[in-house]
Amino acid sequence: MRIFAVLIIILTIFSCARQGTPSGGPKDVTPPKFLSSNPDTLSLNVDPNIKEIRINFDEYVILKNHTQQIVVSPPLGASATFLPVGSPRKSVQIRLNEPLLENTTYNFNFGNALQDNNEGNKLSYFQYVFSTGDYIDSLEITGKAKVLSAKKQPENLLVALFKIDSTYNDSVVIREKPFYISRPDSAGIFHLNYLHPGRYQMVAFDDEVQNMQFDLGKEKFGFVEQPVDLNENQEINIQLFNQIPPYKVGKADQKGYGQLVFRFSGQPDEVEVEPIDFDFTTSRISYKPKSDSLNFWFNPVTDTIEEKSKRINFLVRHLEQTDTVSLVYSNSTRHQLTLSENSKGGFTPSKKMKITAGYPLEKLDSAFVSVKKDTIDLPFRLIKDQENENAFTLDFPIELSAEYEVELLPGAVTDFFGETNDTVSIDFRTKTRNDFGNLQLTLQGKPDKPFWIQLLTEKDELIDEKYTTNPVFEYNYLVPGNYYFKIMVDENENGFWDTGDFFTKKQPEAIYTYPAYVNVRALWNVEEIWILNEPEPAIKEESSTETGEDSP
Repeated sequence: MRIFAVLIIILTIFSCARQGTPSGGPKDVTPPKFLSSNPDTLSLNVDPNIKEIRINFDEYVILKNHTQQIVVSPPLGASATFLPVGSPRKSVQIRLNEPLLENTTYNFNFGNALQDNNEGNKLSYFQYVFSTGDYIDSLEITGKAKVLSAKKQPENLLVALFKIDSTYNDSVVIREKPFYISRPDSAGIFHLNYLHPGRYQMVAFDDEVQNMQFDLGKEKFGFVEQPVDLNENQEINIQLFNQIPPYKVGKADQKGYGQLVFRFSGQPDEVEVEPIDFDFTTSRISYKPKSDSLNFWFNPVTDTIEEKSKRINFLVRHLEQTDTVSLVYSNSTRHQLTLSENSKGGFTPSKKMKITAGYPLEKLDSAFVSVKKDTIDLPFRLIKDQENENAFTLDFPIELSAEYEVELLPGAVTDFFGETNDTVSIDFRTKTRNDFGNLQLTLQGKPDKPFWIQLLTEKDELIDEKYTTNPVFEYNYLVPGNYYFKIMVDENENGFWDTGDFFTKKQPEAIYTYPAYVNVRALWNVEEIWILNEPEPAIKEESSTETGEDSP
């Protein structure tokens, strides 16, 4: 009984103690508040040999992803340590391991790194500024940075300035960190502030490597053509694109039976490949200008390689540059001509059957092909693909709510090696009128030059592409879902969309992205009007204008 009484007393005390514990209340949504700092913010004549900076807040804070989020102008590199990273404190400590520049304004932008320890409330884009001279630089450049044709703003986007002085040349942009740097917000709005008067090269880059420096060939890039002469506040917008890397030969290897692939960067218009130590008599080169690879085909039956594995050397030429590339070819790979149709029967009156082989096609013979609708023979055409030498279109009239039988007998297709296909049978039934919607697009203020217009799904799947100058487009028999448009302008009319190049000061050709998803419903006609003013990369999820008319 005595033990039982003691237990009752302990439980009673514990219960009374719990009554004083808060059980709830409003959630803390307030970010940390800046209280003071040492040196004071906006201080002048700070000692360049200062070893530590301390910034105090009203609650416990922690730094998250500080190496990616904190931007210092001018950059400190690895000579600074930021705390707290693990354990929360009521102050941020910056340890400086190297002297600062004299007569210089320093700006610490914390991005979204600063947040309270309990709820993670962020003190976004908090800035701490001081000068090692007798004044604070006060000029600024504001604007918007956007990535050409992107639907979502990159998380690591930076806008930067490089000093143009007697030592500057364009290679500085890929060799050094910028002098001034700013991180745009989620909408792309940036503020380069506390700037010193002078002449600058303005750039932007998507810092995916997260080293506060542009990495050529790995990151998107943008620039302002003319130097910025900064003696007053300015507003400048900048767009990013895929900067062309310098021409460089990559590796070459065997991809399959009688197929060698040579890779390179730089979008060359022409590339020549010549074997050094093997005489190919059946070779055939497949290359599209501005591509990143070249296919070298040969027939191993005629150009026999006796060794099981043989190293072959080639000369690769582009303009005045010649490189030697080697690869190992294995004769253990066997030939097998297969034909595939990847539409899974999703054909409509406006969507034809496209068949792809694993090798270049040499001959198509309609005598070995039959197409039937409900057992009735249909007329058809075999059309080689102009873009893909491994593909062709089987063109025949397709109706809704009908059954089709397609058969390709041996001999219908002959490939580069002189081999023919095995029998291929494709049976399918088309959907009904009730399964589709229609979409009409009208352009206002269309480009003066020819352009490519693309229709894409919300998953970025390409549904249709045309090279045209027309202002009106009809898209019939669309599967219900969300779609958007993209226009790429061929401003120099060379048949290619050309990206930009900082080193020749050439901006990319224009791209326009439709600023909303268009919702296509079954049995609805959707009519859209697109007024083209400026390239606009942001996609908003908005409903479109629809009419409840039956589909044709």
